[in-house]
Amino acid sequence: MVLDDLKEAVAKLDQRAARTHDLGLAVYRGQRADRIRASLRPVLWEHAGQIALGVLITLAVGPFWWNHRAEPGLLVSGLVLHLYAVLMIALGSRVIVLVRTLQLDAPVVQIQKELARLRRSYVMTGFVVGMPWWLLWIPLISVVFGLDPIVDVPQTWVIINLAIGVAGILGTLWFFRHLWSAPIDSERRRGVEESVAGKSFRNARGFLDEIARFERE
Repeated sequence: MVLDDLKEAVAKLDQRAARTHDLGLAVYRGQRADRIRASLRPVLWEHAGQIALGVLITLAVGPFWWNHRAEPGLLVSGLVLHLYAVLMIALGSRVIVLVRTLQLDAPVVQIQKELARLRRSYVMTGFVVGMPWWLLWIPLISVVFGLDPIVDVPQTWVIINLAIGVAGILGTLWFFRHLWSAPIDSERRRGVEESVAGKSFRNARGFLDEIARFERE
C-alpha cells in the first residue's frame, strides 16, 4: 500500500514538472517570438518605404509618358520607370506578406525554413530592385529633365553608357548565378545572404536558436 502511494506521488510530481516545463517553454517561446517580430520590424518599414516610393514614381511618370506619346524617347523612358515602379510595389508587398504570415508558434524547424525563405526573398528583392540602376538612371534623367534620349542627347554618349550598363548587369548576373548555383545550405551562400540581409535576420535567427536550445534542455 505504501509503495503504491509512493508511485502515485512520484507520478503526480512528474506530471506537475512536465506541466511546469511546458508552461515555462510556452512563456519563453512567447517572449522570443515577440523579439523575433521586433527584429524583423525594420524589414517591414524598409519595404513599406519601397512600396510608397513605387506609388510616388507611378503617380509621377504615369501622366508624363501619357503626355509624351508622340515622342518615342520620352514615351519609352516614362514607361520603363512606370514598369519598374510597379515591380517595386509587387516585390515589396511580397516580402511584407512573408513577414506577416511567419508562423512563430510552429515547430522550430518549420520556423527556420520559413525564415530562410524570407531571407532569400529579401536578398532577391534587393537584387532585382537594385540591378536595373545600371541602366535605369538614363530614363530617369530623361524624365526629370525632359530630354529625349533619341533627339536631345548625343547618340555616342547614349551608346557608351548603355554598353557600360549592360556590362554591369551581365557581371552582376554572373555573380548571383555563381552564388545561387551553390546548395541552399552551403556556407558560402548562407554567408553572402546573411551579410546582405543584415542585422534583422541575424537577430531573428539568434532568438530562434535560443528557443531550440531551451527546448532541448
